[in-house]
Amino acid sequence: MSAASSPLLARWYAPLAAGLLPVLLLGFAWSALADRIAFAGWALAAAAGYAVLLRHGVEAVWSRGRRVGSLCLWLALALAGFAALESAHGEILDLGFRAVLPDLYPPVFIRPSTALGAAGVLAAVAAWAAIAGRQPAGPSEARA
Repeated sequence: MSAASSPLLARWYAPLAAGLLPVLLLGFAWSALADRIAFAGWALAAAAGYAVLLRHGVEAVWSRGRRVGSLCLWLALALAGFAALESAHGEILDLGFRAVLPDLYPPVFIRPSTALGAAGVLAAVAAWAAIAGRQPAGPSEARA
């Protein structure tokens, strides 16, 4: 691997894979289990927003903290929407899990409170990343 591709790997490809894979796998798995296309649509919308936000952050040369914070905040908002979907389709999702994966099914997987808890954790990570990633004020900004 060349030195020029290493920053691109760290700033674009690794965050892209880390954000898109879980979102797409969750959305498509829940869509198959619940037999509802709404979960797949959620996954596509969340993944598209994540990719657009990541691209903007890379092109605007945001600091790592700002990129991580904004991406985690986006995923937190997406998970809050996912919780609403789980709430609306909880019964059919429960039936799908019991029919397809009865041995691997803990009911906590389909509770909206689980998705909201994960959204809260991601929002806390976003706040931490935004605070930790702030750039110190330069000399000209300190005088103003």
